[in-house]
Amino acid sequence: MAEPLPAALKIPEVSRFINRANQLRSIKPAIAYWCEYHAVNQIVGKSLHTTDDDTFEFTKTLIERLEATKTERADDDAIVDNAAGQAYVEQFAQQTFERAERTMRANKVTRQTADTFDAAATFFDLTREWGEPDPEVVKKIKFAKWNAARILKAIREGKDPNETNPNAPEPEPEVALDPSDPEVQLLSGAPRASVEDAPDAGEPPSVPTFTDAPPRIPDDPGYFPPQPEHQPQAPEPFVPSPLSQSPTPGLSGGPPPPPPVGLPPAVSPVPESPAQPATQIPPQPSPQIPTKLPSQFAPPPPEPFTPPAPPSWTTTPSAPHPAASNPAPVIRQAPAPQPPAPAPAQTTGFATDQRDINQAQKHAKWAISALNFEDVPTAVQELRNALRMLGAQ
Repeated sequence: MAEPLPAALKIPEVSRFINRANQLRSIKPAIAYWCEYHAVNQIVGKSLHTTDDDTFEFTKTLIERLEATKTERADDDAIVDNAAGQAYVEQFAQQTFERAERTMRANKVTRQTADTFDAAATFFDLTREWGEPDPEVVKKIKFAKWNAARILKAIREGKDPNETNPNAPEPEPEVALDPSDPEVQLLSGAPRASVEDAPDAGEPPSVPTFTDAPPRIPDDPGYFPPQPEHQPQAPEPFVPSPLSQSPTPGLSGGPPPPPPVGLPPAVSPVPESPAQPATQIPPQPSPQIPTKLPSQFAPPPPEPFTPPAPPSWTTTPSAPHPAASNPAPVIRQAPAPQPPAPAPAQTTGFATDQRDINQAQKHAKWAISALNFEDVPTAVQELRNALRMLGAQ
């Protein structure tokens, strides 16, 4: 049986949390624990426990009950873990609020609906134990209190409270684009084909450029007028990254280097072989890459260079050496051209707004809290909500 509340504690900052704790002690012990925890902090913070002996004894009883609950339910993360408790309270407040809102949308409002709205406002206020709530939660608190007062007033006056239920805001129709507008034609028209767009033999197919905005998912109508939305913008054209980030020796896709300029003729008694070139660059091992790069990424031809004078040697006239056995002069290779700067990475399309990230974190916390109580359907739903806030669905 609940203890009578002393007169000094019959203030909203304390009484409504004590009343909700008494209602939920047997079915939601974690919510009852945090309601009494918040009430004790309010009593001590306002020095109400020093008002009289009854208030002091009542406060002492609350503290002893909190310690006993923490000992008896040491395996309940929603009680012994501060972060898990915050997520559990936020989730329960949201569930209570949505239950009352569904009843109102169905125009089946009763006195019980008013009490449910009032309970949701109380549980949202309970989250102040972990800091000031964000503006979205503050709006929900005001909306829940306003609906509770509206419903009770209509019932006292003998009216149907469903007649004053706020209507869900209808989605605003999208403005149709004028097809005769030159800018619209520029956005929707296909680009003209050019010779550069034709892929070379062996070249991988080019990635198409997305010029249309991604499909817009209609927002679920909530309990407040929709916030102004930003007009969707077309994503930047996709630019493939370079296939190689380092100089590639011996690449077969670029044009061959020009012949050396100003090379003096070599004087040698050895007869020249028509099948053997005068100079030969030793083969260089090359990494496993495609044999041909797109034309826009082909390296420019190396600048001409002047090799050193060819070495001279002597041979015996009796046994001329074949041309294939002559050592080829070593030509110092010019430095390979630097690769082009890497293209900017393509945007992922995920939400980066801090407000959406905060909402996704809350849904993730609620999912963890639901898993602690083996409530898999709720956990799956909250994880989907978190992904939706991040733009992953």
